[in-house]
Amino acid sequence: MHPRIHGRTSISIEGVRSGLDLSVRFHFALLTFCLFALTCATGFAQSGASGTIAGVVLDPTGAVIQGATVTIDNPVSQYQRTATSNASGEFRFTNVPYNPYHMTVIIKGFAEDVRDIDLRSAIPLSLKINLKISAGTQTVTVTTQPNDLIETTPTNHTDIDRAMFSKLPLESQSSSL
Repeated sequence: MHPRIHGRTSISIEGVRSGLDLSVRFHFALLTFCLFALTCATGFAQSGASGTIAGVVLDPTGAVIQGATVTIDNPVSQYQRTATSNASGEFRFTNVPYNPYHMTVIIKGFAEDVRDIDLRSAIPLSLKINLKISAGTQTVTVTTQPNDLIETTPTNHTDIDRAMFSKLPLESQSSSL
């Protein structure tokens, strides 16, 4: 029996300590669980819809090329990133959203390498880019004559645009034509 003080039951110190210990343990366990769940959710969010594109840029002999500019872009989403190959000829794009990309590798003295790549998983996409020696600069010149768009033969004709088609009556079962 517990001694009563002024009509109330007194509580022993040991009972208070065990109650506090239980409350502290519960709150500590709850806090630990919440931190673990938050850490896992953050990790999944970062790796859920993105991957890595990595590779090495080589010349025709297999030697690495430092300083090559590597660009990936997706014309639909307007996502674009650029990297430069390091002293080992390596480049890396991390945290890239899953999508198809156009990849361009450019460096002076070598022909431009253009290819389409498709990033679909968190497994890093590893590429080996073998550049060819550039044969030189090509120049294409296009010229037009100013008379190309001017009609020089007198013929009778009528120019019809799309707006005119919508105004023309069409033969159908409901029309009287």
